[in-house]
Amino acid sequence: MGVKTDTSTTKYEITAKFEVDGVVEKPDIVGAIYGQTDGLLSENLDIRELQKTGRIGRISVDYSSSRGKTTGKIVIPSSLSRTETAILAATLETVDRVGPCSCQIQLKEIVDVRVNKRQSIVDRASEIIRQWDQNVSPFSSSITLEVEKSSKPGSIVKLTDEGISAGPGFERQKKTILVEGRADVVNLLKYGVDNTIAVNGTSVPPKLIDLIKKKTVTAFLDGDRGGDLILKELLQVAHVQYVARAPKGKEVEDLNKDQVNKALNDAVSVEKTIFLTGEDEGKTVKEFLDKDKSGDKKKRRILRSKKETEKKPKTRPSSRAGKDVKPAASKTSSVKKETAVKPTTSVKQPVKGRQPRDSAVTKKPPSSSRPSSRPPGRPRGRPPQREIRKVQLPEYLSVSVKNIKSKHEAIVFDETEKEILRSPASEIYSNLDGVEQAHVLLIDGVITQRLLEKSHAKGIKMVIGARKAEITKQPTNLRVIEFKQI
Repeated sequence: MGVKTDTSTTKYEITAKFEVDGVVEKPDIVGAIYGQTDGLLSENLDIRELQKTGRIGRISVDYSSSRGKTTGKIVIPSSLSRTETAILAATLETVDRVGPCSCQIQLKEIVDVRVNKRQSIVDRASEIIRQWDQNVSPFSSSITLEVEKSSKPGSIVKLTDEGISAGPGFERQKKTILVEGRADVVNLLKYGVDNTIAVNGTSVPPKLIDLIKKKTVTAFLDGDRGGDLILKELLQVAHVQYVARAPKGKEVEDLNKDQVNKALNDAVSVEKTIFLTGEDEGKTVKEFLDKDKSGDKKKRRILRSKKETEKKPKTRPSSRAGKDVKPAASKTSSVKKETAVKPTTSVKQPVKGRQPRDSAVTKKPPSSSRPSSRPPGRPRGRPPQREIRKVQLPEYLSVSVKNIKSKHEAIVFDETEKEILRSPASEIYSNLDGVEQAHVLLIDGVITQRLLEKSHAKGIKMVIGARKAEITKQPTNLRVIEFKQI
């Protein structure tokens, strides 16, 4: 079929699909293309002439026949200009018969094959530079470039069975930087910071606490509510010496090199760290901890005074007219004195000029005469525990909760109870961006304010999680359930 096109000069590839109402073969299709385009265009665009001069390649036809019809595709390589290639593709669509059978040809795509060549050039050039750096000028490279070269995202390591993400320098260095998630570790690696380890969420794993126990820890936290929540949890479960914060409203994974360096250089001791959001905004950690201590002392004083009040018997007026009521304490003491000496008779003789009075022996203390309002079995002075309202879930949700417990996973279901997403709990916030028509979110992790707002924005009606963080504002029409309620 003429001269074969030199693939090194091919610029474009025309791909068209065809359908023939009948059973035909490749020679029939190629013959129809030659026959029906002959003389249709000028000589410089005639398909036969173009093949003879090598400006288009051999016409490739892939076909198959089924139920009396033949379908397939046609591929024509071209070294013509863009305009000439487009004219050739349009000419191909004018073929409407193959032998006695009707035919339809439709252009599928025109591919610029030079894109692949450009990519191969880029890949080869990158390989040449790498070999050059290794063999030609290893000593001329700066220290910064060497650090950046060795700190690529691909060198992230996984620690323990829980798959805790960490930088390659975590184990060999005595100092470490604690961040929220894997994306933060990747971002810091780009700028040469490799002694990092990720919490993977707002709940600090116990094994991570063991890993950082003997290290000097700097917590590098986001400048949002999530960062404040992690800081409060770290104060309870881990020993952190310093804290660095991203600018307010920004996350560590979004910072550039200058912002990362500034945040780490501005790191302060834990007690001087300032909360950026919520009711504690503007307070230092020291003020926050002192407030909690004073609150605990106040609670203990209230409980102590309540217990003392309950132990004291209540007073009631005397039965004798015209006589002042004695304090309960003195009355109780007189009763004790009288009960110490038991008389033989239960009734005393009345004294002249006085009304008869019941004996103290037959009289019980007022405090014991009144029934106690305290339910049996509850210690005196302890406030009643709040009853947890149980929730009955559909069977598919109950089974799913049992399956993901202690696996640190998250699942999203649609309205038809179909699972449309499953991901690690630490990555569910970012993975929700690609979810459509979500209905229920199930997460083996902490339900945060940020996660609730993202779920509400995606149309989710129910969020079920291991536990809730401090929620300041719950979106309307969004139900929140903890595992302990199931």
